[in-house]
Amino acid sequence: MTVKKIIPGLTQIMLTIPRGGFESFINAWLIKDEKRGRTVLIETGPASSVPKLLDDLIALGAGRIDYLVYTHVHMDHSGGAGQFIVSHPETKVIAPMRGRRHLVDPSRLIEGSRATLGDICDAYGMPQPLSEDALVPEDFELNGLEIIETPGHSPHHNSYIYDLDGARILFAGEVGGCCTEISGGGFFIRPATPHKFYYDTAISSLDKMLALSDIDLICYPHTGCSHKWRELLQAAKEQMTLWKEIISEQPKDVSVEEAVKAVMIKDPRMKLMDMLPEAEKSREKFFIRQSVNGYLGYIRSLENS
Repeated sequence: MTVKKIIPGLTQIMLTIPRGGFESFINAWLIKDEKRGRTVLIETGPASSVPKLLDDLIALGAGRIDYLVYTHVHMDHSGGAGQFIVSHPETKVIAPMRGRRHLVDPSRLIEGSRATLGDICDAYGMPQPLSEDALVPEDFELNGLEIIETPGHSPHHNSYIYDLDGARILFAGEVGGCCTEISGGGFFIRPATPHKFYYDTAISSLDKMLALSDIDLICYPHTGCSHKWRELLQAAKEQMTLWKEIISEQPKDVSVEEAVKAVMIKDPRMKLMDMLPEAEKSREKFFIRQSVNGYLGYIRSLENS
């Protein structure tokens, strides 16, 4: 099943990526706001997910998509922007200002992603340029949508709160890492810390999220949603702090593999990874290595400053 109704007016669409372990790794969120007479889509996923996403939207009877919202401009979140707008030219795109140039000209995004992700980029597909005319102006405001700058995972990351008929829904992007509910209870969480990672900035953004009130639901692009928003964000903060402590304790010349091993031993939440299907475990091992490498880059930059 790729579509799941969460609350009235909110639907989770699990985006299909042609690679083992990625079949339910990325979500789009469809908001049908009947009172305001608008339809909002939170992210498209990568280019390869757009054809099935378009079919799902038709099956849902979504009709006109008034706004397309991106938390940040990475291939797995916004790589499908250009392709989507070809099919929905009426849609206006809301995205962080600093990341918009990579929507209009995705060449540097593709180059950087290829260097970091390797052949995963082939599964994501190549972004098409987005016309600047599709983007809302810098001073744009939308009633019911609150934009919060939350850099960390990306220097141009936004989180959003949407008020849907009184329910305050937090679309947190990757400010609180990636969060997967485990069958039988509990959550597997890991940091989403890229190579150019700034720990203090990321923690500040998490603190900004934890200072919120009256949130009813948190929705993650990776991979679900929960009413336990504060508990999960607090757990993400504690984990980010723990990883910093673990990796800082390692020898200066520690390899990525050795640092990963230390994290896997000393972070109790990593044990929950054993409960994931084998293909998803393989995916997570890759991204855990990426996240540890981000911490190593940050710690070594402090040592060299």
